[in-house]
Formats: sequence, C-alpha cells, structure tokens
Amino acid sequence: MPKSELSRSKLGIVSWVVYDMGNTLFSAGIVGLIFPLWLTRDMAGNDGTFGFSLSISMVIVFILSPVAGTISDVTKRKMPFLLFTTLVAIFATALIGVFNYEASIVLFCAAVILIHLANIFYNALLADITTESNVGYIGGLGVGIGYIGAILAVVCGLLFYDSEGPVFLFKLMALLMFLLVLPLFLSGRYFIGNTEITEFRSVLLRALRQAFLSLWQARKKKVWAMFLFARFWYFSSIYAGSVFAVLYGVETVDLSEREVQLILAVGIIFGIPSGAVWGFLVDKYGSFLNLKINVMAWFLILGLAALLPVFDLPGELWWAVGVMSGVFMAGLYVSERPFVLSMSAPDTVSEYFAVYNMVGRLAAITGPFAWGYIASTLGLGQVASITWLSICSLIGFLILACTKLE
Repeated sequence: MPKSELSRSKLGIVSWVVYDMGNTLFSAGIVGLIFPLWLTRDMAGNDGTFGFSLSISMVIVFILSPVAGTISDVTKRKMPFLLFTTLVAIFATALIGVFNYEASIVLFCAAVILIHLANIFYNALLADITTESNVGYIGGLGVGIGYIGAILAVVCGLLFYDSEGPVFLFKLMALLMFLLVLPLFLSGRYFIGNTEITEFRSVLLRALRQAFLSLWQARKKKVWAMFLFARFWYFSSIYAGSVFAVLYGVETVDLSEREVQLILAVGIIFGIPSGAVWGFLVDKYGSFLNLKINVMAWFLILGLAALLPVFDLPGELWWAVGVMSGVFMAGLYVSERPFVLSMSAPDTVSEYFAVYNMVGRLAAITGPFAWGYIASTLGLGQVASITWLSICSLIGFLILACTKLE
C-alpha cells in the first residue's frame, strides 16, 4: 500500500477543504469573472478570443493529464506535484496584465493548465482522508466550503473592479489563493524514499504507456466507459456555460456587471450548504443516481437561460437561474468524485482521476470552442451558443440514463 501523504485527522481534512476554496476562487474569480471582462471590455477581445484561449489551454491539459496522473501513481507522490503546479499557477495569475496583451493571454493559459493539472493530484488526496462510508460527506464538505472562495472572488470584484481595475484584482486574487492553499502544503507529508522507477525518463515512458493503456482498457469496463462518454457531453456544456455566464449576462441579457456579480454571489451562497446536502444524499443513495439528477437539472438550467432573452421573460428569473446553478454545480462535483473512487483500485486512484480529468479537459476544449465558433465565427450570437450547450447536457443525461451499474 502506498504511504498516505495526508492524514485523516481534522487538520488533514480541514487543509484539504480549504485548498478547494483557493481552487474555486481561481475558477470563479479569474476564469469566470475578471479575465473575460478584462479581455472583452479593456482589451477589445470577444467570445472567440476567450473561448479559443481556453480551448488551447485544454488541449495541452488533455495531453498532459494522463501523463501527470500516471507519474504520480508510479512515483507514489502527489504532494510535490500539487505544490509545484499550484504555486507556479498562482505566480502566473499575479502577472496577468503586467505585460502586453499577448503575454497576458499566455500567462492566463499557463495558469489554467497548471490549476487543472493540480486538480489531478488534489482529487487523488481524497482517498487519503476518507473511508468508503464518509467519502461523499467529506467530498461534499469540500465542495460546499470551497464555494466560500468563489464568494471572496465576487466580493473582491464588487469592491475593487471599478475603483482599482482588473489588473489589481489579478494580483489580489493570486495572493488570496496562496493563503488558502498554504495550509495543505504545510500539513501534507513529503516522502523521499525510493520509488519503483528512479530515472525520470523511465517514469515518463511508463507513464505514457500506462496512459494509453488506461484509455484502451476503459472500453472493457462498460459503466466506466459510458460515464466517460456521458461526461464529455455534459461537462462540455456545464464548463462553457459557467465560464461564459458573465459575458452572457452582460452582453445578451443586458444586465450590469454589478447585477451579474450579485446573481453569481447568490448562486454561490446557495451552493455552500448544498454541498453538504448532496454529500449526505450520495452516501445514502449512491453517487450514480445523484449524478443523473444533477445532469438533468443542468439541461433545464441552460435551456431556461436560452429562453429568457428570446421570450423576454421577467428578469427576476435570472435569480432563479443563479440559485439553481449554485445548487446543482455543487451536486455535480459531489457526485462525480466518489463515483470515480468507486471505479478505481487503491493503487490506481491517480490514474483513474487522470483519465476522468482528461475527458473533462477534452470537453473543456470543445465547449468553449463551440461557443466562440457559434457566437463569433458563425455570427449566430450567444443565444444559439447556450442552446447548443443545453442540447449537450441532454445527450449526457440520456447516456447516463441508459447505463446500468454492474
């Protein structure tokens, strides 16, 4: 059995949960809020610029994910890789806007790539601090408390976007991320003992072989293969919808930036207790059932968001969209991680999470690309883009609905 790099003590669990706050702060504050507004408002970019930048980042993550996960399994290390990827991502985030437009896009892409690679090692640590009976609860606690990071991001935006500007916010959020991830780095254990393979070249070659073998073997495990196929569709829609939500609210719905941030904050507030509730439901009824419920909900949320401006429905309904987004985003994350753990053996956790993340990154390539291509390149607008995302969620749900646990 590999050595545990994080204890099951209260300190270990708390530090793992607090890290999720920093992770969520980056996703909500940098990717979902400040960077797209800075890109489109201050730097004359558009949906295509943002979407294609994210897609390029995800292409690189897609290539590196299985390698990173397998190297972690082979070397039996997670914390050193998590430390390196997270700290470099924070440094890159702090430098966005300091240099010219092109360099800032490169820095943003680098931060996105590294944060997503860090999530492979972070998710794998869940096995160190949980048992089969409480994995849903602790995973849900991480998601729920993690939303506080998103609240911090929105509060920072409300307080400083107009007065200090987005470049100041990049630095401030990078500092907050560092403070939130620090407890995990201080409480984690860093073993230096001998590994099965000691030369980096040998590790890398084995990682590549194992990564392709993992993908190939996935087809033999029907439930796992169907889940991965479904995740490509539903995560494509949810990821693109979340990162373009602010631009959609400002440009298509004609909400003010402040109104969009307040709606986002309300959704996050409802998401905090939802994480614990979904964790209880996962432990009681199983992760797969809850996953199907959440994916179906996302089809309805995205469909409603597409219909609101078309039929000029009351603006108050946007608050309902925000609330439901927070609740069912929490439910999605709480349901997925225990399901992946249930599919994997103890010595292949990082490998399974790497394949899971790789499929998610493939979806994150196609989702933003499709949005940018439909809205900007084809000129069909953002309503057409979000309608396509709703259809993708429906496809994902139908795949899950046709899948039976073995």
